Amino acid sequence: MNGVLVINKPQNWTSHDVVNKARGILQEKRIGHTGTLDPLATGVLVLCIGKATKIARYLESDDKEYTAELKLGTTTDTLDSAGSILETHEYHPPSRDEVQRALDRFRGNILQRPPAYSAIKVSGIPSYRLARQGTILEHEERPVTISAITLLEYRDPLIRFSVSCSKGTYVRSLCADIGATLGGGAHLTALVRTRSGRFRIEQAVDLEQLAQEVSRGLAEKTLLTLSEALGSFPMVTVDASEARRISHGNSISIPSGFAVSDAQSLIRVLDSEARLLAVAKSSAGLIRPEVVLA
Repeated sequence: MNGVLVINKPQNWTSHDVVNKARGILQEKRIGHTGTLDPLATGVLVLCIGKATKIARYLESDDKEYTAELKLGTTTDTLDSAGSILETHEYHPPSRDEVQRALDRFRGNILQRPPAYSAIKVSGIPSYRLARQGTILEHEERPVTISAITLLEYRDPLIRFSVSCSKGTYVRSLCADIGATLGGGAHLTALVRTRSGRFRIEQAVDLEQLAQEVSRGLAEKTLLTLSEALGSFPMVTVDASEARRISHGNSISIPSGFAVSDAQSLIRVLDSEARLLAVAKSSAGLIRPEVVLA
C-alpha cells in the first residue's frame, strides 16, 4: 500500500500513537508522519505510507495553519495546559484593541525561543526528556515567519486566534510571548492544526473512519497518490524508454516545450499511466532524479 493519508489527530494522542494505530488498521509497517503534533493538539497529521515515506521530506517543510486558544494570567512549565503552573499573575484585562495590537506585533519574520519541553535533540536526547528529568534548557532563539495572525474571539481571560506560520514555529511559545506582551503571561489551552502544506482538515479522516473504510475494503479510497500529494510540483510525463532510465536513477533530456521557472525547482516525473516515477531537478538541459520511486 502506497500513498498519503490525512488524519484528524485526536486529543491526548501522540503523533506516534496515531502511526502505531494506523499500522494496525492498515496492516502496513512502513508508515511515518510529517510535522509532529503535541498530545494536546488535534487536527491535520499527514501520514506517509509505503513508498510515500520517501517523499516525506518534501511534505514536512511546508507552512502550517492553526486555530489556537490561550489563557491570560497563568504560565506553565510546558507553555500549555498539560504542564504544571509556574505563576499566576494579577493583570488588568486588556481591551480588544490591545489584544489585536499585541497579535500584530508578531506578524512577519520574528525570533522565537523553542520550549524546553520540545522534541529538539540535545546530544541525541530529546529536550522534553531532559526537562522531565529536571534539566530545563533554554534554547537559542530561531527565526520563524508568521505570515498571518487573526483575532477570532476574546473573552477575558481567553483569546482565540488563527495563525499561518513557517515550519518550526511553536504555537505554545507564541502564546507565551503574546501573554508577556500583554502583561501577566499566558499559556496555550487548545490547538487545532487546520492545514499542513496543501493538506487541509476538510480532507482529514479520523481513525474510526479509517477502520470503517478498511473493513469495507475501501482503504485505497482514503489515500492520496504520491503524485497528488506533490501536486504543487510541475509535472512531466515520459515515454517507456525514458521511464526505464529514470527508474534506474539515470538522467534524461528535458522534453521540448517543458520549462520550469527555477533551475532548482522540483519536478514530478510520471509515466504514461500517471504513476510517479521520481522526484527530480532540472540542470543543464537534463532532468536528474533526486528520489526514485519506481
